[in-house]
Amino acid sequence: MIIPLSYSAGVAVPVFSLRSEESCGIGEFLDLKKLADWCVATGLKMIQILPINDTTTDGSWSDSYPYKSISTKALHPIYLNVEKVGKLKDENDIKRFQELKKELNAKEFVDYPEVFKTKMWYLRKVYDQKRGKKPGFYEFLQQHCDKQLSEAVDYLHSKGIMLKGDLPIGVNRESDDVKQNPHLFNLDMETGAPPDGFAPQGQNWGFPTYNWTAMEAENFQWWKERVAWFKKYFDALRIDHILGFFRIWEIPKGSPDASFGHYSPENPRLWEIEGRKRLSEIFGLPNSSFRLEHSGMEKSPAIGGDFSTSLCYARNDGLLICGEDLGMVAPCVPGVMRELGILSLEVQRMPKNSTRLFSDPRENPYLSVDTTGTHDMPTIRGWWEQDRALSARYYHEMLHHTDNPPYFCEPYICQEIVEQHLNSSSQWVILPIQDYIAMDGDFRWDNTWDEQINEPADSKWRWKYRMHQSVEALLKNEKLRMIINKMIKKYSR
Repeated sequence: MIIPLSYSAGVAVPVFSLRSEESCGIGEFLDLKKLADWCVATGLKMIQILPINDTTTDGSWSDSYPYKSISTKALHPIYLNVEKVGKLKDENDIKRFQELKKELNAKEFVDYPEVFKTKMWYLRKVYDQKRGKKPGFYEFLQQHCDKQLSEAVDYLHSKGIMLKGDLPIGVNRESDDVKQNPHLFNLDMETGAPPDGFAPQGQNWGFPTYNWTAMEAENFQWWKERVAWFKKYFDALRIDHILGFFRIWEIPKGSPDASFGHYSPENPRLWEIEGRKRLSEIFGLPNSSFRLEHSGMEKSPAIGGDFSTSLCYARNDGLLICGEDLGMVAPCVPGVMRELGILSLEVQRMPKNSTRLFSDPRENPYLSVDTTGTHDMPTIRGWWEQDRALSARYYHEMLHHTDNPPYFCEPYICQEIVEQHLNSSSQWVILPIQDYIAMDGDFRWDNTWDEQINEPADSKWRWKYRMHQSVEALLKNEKLRMIINKMIKKYSR
């Protein structure tokens, strides 16, 4: 199969962050349909979201952490449009729900505990009205989750929009996966990341580490079933912390902080062998001979090479495979990813060349995803205000201005930054929705720092960012649509 060289762009936004006139205090699966309409209008071709698996343990703020799934095969019912599941019959219940919905929608953020409590109350009422006609309550919820997400996915596909999901590296210690397969996990260990500039004491994510020996003995069946589940809904897949397939930072359970951890396996000579074996077996790579064909849109020598040369293109039965390869990357990782055709992640302010302060998006490898930042970072406006000496250097060295940089990241600067990324040599440019919106000074939110989705160093962080603007307002904003659409056409994305 020959794949023409092409360039595309997309938008990254968690489902919980979407705001619409129909939703109740949080983004919902069906809100993706209106976001798809906006993508069509702007020329974007992919929507990237965070994990949408069920994380419910007690309904508290800790459950707002989307990477802590209680089942790798269950969707989170908090993303249901409950009124489309069924109508309440009692007039007092109807009135109560409408009051709660109005109160939750008026909040600037996602009040996770209150939204969860309200939706579960409503769904239990609807279920009780149908008692005797359906299966158990939780199966009832999953049936409707599948129905609404499938409806959204079908709509996206009808509009030519791809959906990219996120595969977390770990699972909740109390998950069904661990309870049903305890032999596949090291329950006396926890997963995390070593100390670095972002987190001086390291990060402890609380997940048990994998017993890779036991998993390999079962031909990685647990992983293969997990990937098969993803194919039901997604066209592309982001492997969270792909480094974990090579080696993981393993912390003895009960340690004061992550600095007490160690790499597993400890022998660096095994990292390349194990990483290649696990990734190729689990994702079926390389699975066939693909060829990249030159289409006359060469942007950088970084693409390079003979375009008729056979290259593996990371697809697992149609699922585009991408890897999150940021941070302290082992030397063997880039080579294995290239060998298997897994798209890398390129972030300008986190250059992989340690001798550089910023990377040049025009020098990215073609098989990569370029972005201005991830959910673990400030938006471009937040980053601009975070370190003014650094943003001043960026203003002069990367944007090539000679005057003094403005105090705030003004809309014209945001436009220059976005345009620089859309001119990247990466196959995909997928930017956070906050950074697209930042280009319109009349439309963007003044609360810059409330737009950051996560702070990795804070283990008790509340994942509550909700767009200040509704998806309906996005669709009506002709100015922003034209800015994005013009750039998309200019750089043939």
